[in-house]
Amino acid sequence: MIKDITKDISESLTFLLKEYKRLKKKKEMNKISNSENETLKKLSSFLGKK
Repeated sequence: MIKDITKDISESLTFLLKEYKRLKKKKEMNKISNSENETLKKLSSFLGKK
């Protein structure tokens, strides 16, 4: 059971990091929507990124 929880947490963090990188790249290319930008800000805060 603990292995399942650990795996789920790992998959969730991997997803969040990939989403952060995807949104950051879109922002650098100036192709980010307002809602995506808000998500990027929240992810940055959660992940401790600037």
